[in-house]
Amino acid sequence: MPTSESARRVWRWFAMRENCAEDNTDLFAALAVESPVVHFPGLWVVSRHDLVTKLSNHPALTMVSPDFPAEIREGNPEFTAFFSRSMSVRAPEDHRRLRGVLAREFSARNIERLRERIDTIVDGLIVPRAHGAPFDFVAEVAVPLPSLVTAALLGLPEQDWPQVTRWARGLLAQLGKSFPGVVQTADPISVTGFQELRAYVSDIVDARHGGGEDVVSRLNQAAASGQMSRDEVIDMVLLLFMTGVDTVTSGLTNTLACLLTRPDDWQRVVDDPRRWAGVAWAESLRLLTPVTFGARMAAEDTRVGPLHFRAGEVVLLSFAAANLDPRRYEDPLAFRWDRNQSASLAFGHGAYFCLGAGLGGLQAEATLSRLARTGVELATPVDRLDWRAELTFNSPAELPVRVGATVGETAVLQAAVAPGVVTGAAG
Repeated sequence: MPTSESARRVWRWFAMRENCAEDNTDLFAALAVESPVVHFPGLWVVSRHDLVTKLSNHPALTMVSPDFPAEIREGNPEFTAFFSRSMSVRAPEDHRRLRGVLAREFSARNIERLRERIDTIVDGLIVPRAHGAPFDFVAEVAVPLPSLVTAALLGLPEQDWPQVTRWARGLLAQLGKSFPGVVQTADPISVTGFQELRAYVSDIVDARHGGGEDVVSRLNQAAASGQMSRDEVIDMVLLLFMTGVDTVTSGLTNTLACLLTRPDDWQRVVDDPRRWAGVAWAESLRLLTPVTFGARMAAEDTRVGPLHFRAGEVVLLSFAAANLDPRRYEDPLAFRWDRNQSASLAFGHGAYFCLGAGLGGLQAEATLSRLARTGVELATPVDRLDWRAELTFNSPAELPVRVGATVGETAVLQAAVAPGVVTGAAG
């Protein structure tokens, strides 16, 4: 049994399936200091920043494919087959090949072309709710936004967006059933639903062979040049429906929670959103990293310094803890505007760094800029929030806010907030 309290808490998560539905930022901060490397039977948890970055790129540590329960394998075999061959879990050589094709679609220039479209989508989600009545920012803005942006990225007809959003949530819910403690917020996609979605994507792919400038057309061009197959194009589009959706949802939620519990920092964004919204997003995600772990598996017996990983052991890289490592960040629990964010691991690191990080940042800038113009405040004390129960996410499940409100209740709410890492760590 581990000796430090932080390591014991992690043990209770993984071995005892103890409920983790709370703000666990204090745990990750403690892990980086007290237990930077913990070894359980068959499982390592690594939290030190330099080790996490090193192991992220180690060739002997490969991505872990979900161990789908029998009910999913047997109940929706086409879904499990799709995800098991997707770019996310492919062997390194195939991953590099497919990633190289997709990376071009997420270049800064291509993403910037979406700025005006994203602004319009954000306005459509926020402006109708700018009447001062409380609503859940997570359900009404943070959940639908990334799916709608993906639909725009793929150039899908707007009349299809509601159905595409339902399919995307269903895909994520189906994947989530493979992980312990996941609270479902949507119905998993059915066998028929997945077949309908794949047929829809197949038709879109087949219709775009005319050399257009949209993402699907350019993926078709890559297939025509031999860089990928038609089936890989279809799987890539399906993966885009899922990739980064939960990350952006939780990232937006965490960013707004961080800023609204720090009125002076939020005011800086309000005063100049163009300059500060992106910085606020980056620092909020470092401080309150939504994706807590990245999983790898040792493909063979491997030594890295004093660490000896046996073949088949799982290595969990704690991005959330590494982002709070005092060896890398001075005063890591403080919200600071002057940090160099290049070392942040909020979107992973190395070969598996999230390609959609720039697109997520653009969505955050649009959302914070709109909220800066309309006004926003918390509608409940942050210490009363319900948190997600998944081991892989550290984020409020709900975030009640008022938008366009004129009643100055924010200060009253702050007085009711219990001290904690999220609210008590302002720098």
